[in-house]
Amino acid sequence: MTVSVLLEGTLKEGLADQFEEICTGAFKVTRAFDGCQNINLTFNVENKHNYVLTEVWDSKEHYEKYLAFRTEDGTIAAVTEMCSEGPTIRIFDITSA
Repeated sequence: MTVSVLLEGTLKEGLADQFEEICTGAFKVTRAFDGCQNINLTFNVENKHNYVLTEVWDSKEHYEKYLAFRTEDGTIAAVTEMCSEGPTIRIFDITSA
């Protein structure tokens, strides 16, 4: 079943632009990863340091393989280091509604 993934965090002061640049490069790999349908970076309009990555994957298993890849390559640790809060990950089933 297709899933929607929300990864949310709050960046440390002054890191929003650097984070956006990192995501621009990283998303090229993500979009080519097996099972990825879409990924976007959004910033909270009231707090530029609060971000959400919205992702759509063919299945939870596809996303879990991707998450393992990003954990092994150090991306998750690097993102966590840039955050004052989070990141948190939530996975949702997409319905036909």
